[in-house]
Amino acid sequence: PLMRIGLSATQKPIEAVSRFLVGEGRTCEIVDIGHARPRDLDIEVPPVPLSAVMANDVWELVYNRLAELAGEHRTTLVFVNTRRLAERLSRHLSERLGKDAVAAHHGSLAKEFRLDAEQRLKRGELKVLIATASLELGIDIGDVDLVCQIASPRSISAFLQR
Repeated sequence: PLMRIGLSATQKPIEAVSRFLVGEGRTCEIVDIGHARPRDLDIEVPPVPLSAVMANDVWELVYNRLAELAGEHRTTLVFVNTRRLAERLSRHLSERLGKDAVAAHHGSLAKEFRLDAEQRLKRGELKVLIATASLELGIDIGDVDLVCQIASPRSISAFLQR
């Protein structure tokens, strides 16, 4: 008889995936070892009232805090929700940390620029990489010491993946 083995770290619901693999009405064995890793999470907000549009002086606090955090770590990955914010953060952090220490990563950049940024981060040559969802799935970027999320991500699953 034909044997099928399905492996995944991300597919849910597992029962639906198993039905897809073996067909409706057939039985199979599901082995779900689960995986819960400890998370070290902190939430930081500027020490001013939050509003829909942050003032420039509040953004300065954010840039300075990110630069401070990046200085305390070997590699830092900063996720943002828009390409525009990725470019803006990249510019402001470059002013604080040096042009060669910071790069942006988003879908509007040429593939060779994105790959170069990924490799520089992986080799430890890049201090900070600011990325949109373009870096979120299926890319091996090696060890990252710190991950920051600016603003709320679009979903809980995106947040956990990041």
